[in-house]
Amino acid sequence: MAATIRKLTLSFPQKLIREPILHNISTRYGVVFNISKANVSDEHGYLELSLEGDNDALERALKYLHDLGVTVEEK
Repeated sequence: MAATIRKLTLSFPQKLIREPILHNISTRYGVVFNISKANVSDEHGYLELSLEGDNDALERALKYLHDLGVTVEEK
């Protein structure tokens, strides 16, 4: 099965800034990430990135992000 690439923006609140969110989705779901732009301060985080993996893995990773409180927008 061919891998799917999805381009996203992620916004996350202060409580998640120090959490290894991308590491977690990579190791838990086998999703590969590539950050193209980031702006993280003490109050807020913003990332533009692509995620690559099979559709099921991507959907599970996006659900995980949503459940954490990350705002995910498809580009």
